[in-house]
Amino acid sequence: MKNSAKLLLEFSIILGIFTLITTYIVSTASGRVAPFIPIISEMPFSEPEESIFSTGLGISLFGTFLIIQVLYRLFQPLAKNLGDFYVKGARISWIAATVGSICGIITVSFNWKEFPVLHGITAFTLFTTYLVTSTFSYDLMRKNNLDNNIRKYALVAGWFFYIMMAVFSVLDNLDMLEEKDDFFHRMENPPDVNTERSVYLNLTALCEWAMVFSFYLNFSTYREFIKNEKI
Repeated sequence: MKNSAKLLLEFSIILGIFTLITTYIVSTASGRVAPFIPIISEMPFSEPEESIFSTGLGISLFGTFLIIQVLYRLFQPLAKNLGDFYVKGARISWIAATVGSICGIITVSFNWKEFPVLHGITAFTLFTTYLVTSTFSYDLMRKNNLDNNIRKYALVAGWFFYIMMAVFSVLDNLDMLEEKDDFFHRMENPPDVNTERSVYLNLTALCEWAMVFSFYLNFSTYREFIKNEKI
């Protein structure tokens, strides 16, 4: 179907996953990034991985931005079935998800090494808004008898890995506080292949990868829901 929302969703997911894997292979094979296990944002510090990462994920996230508009259009009648609270919630969720996707594009366009504060704030906004709005979307669809077990498990996994990533990141920063007398040392000094990687840093990275893939799995469950829609 021309301008198919379903095809765009599938393309965005496949491109996003392909970009992450390609960036990992290129950055680790070149010896510039530790193979086990890098923070996603530490991979694109050199070329060609920086261009691969920013271009591929930027396009993928722009596709996500467009899909969010389609989903909001479909969520409106579902929200009306449940009352004013869900109507307002759907609108707030749409705004938050739209802002989150824009922040995602900013995140992948401005790398951690050169723009640590901007990158960190926009990445946090992307992850948080995705989880919050996905939770609302799941509840909205469940109450309209459009439940999906894969969506539920992916959402639970996303929240679990998000929380654990935050916990391990704080523990890693506390280690940095002891070693460098600076809680924010890691934010301002991203790890590289020569960095001694603590257990907490590796666990933070592992949780981040798992969280991101749970996002893609969750997003993929909307394929049938939007299969007859155009962008």
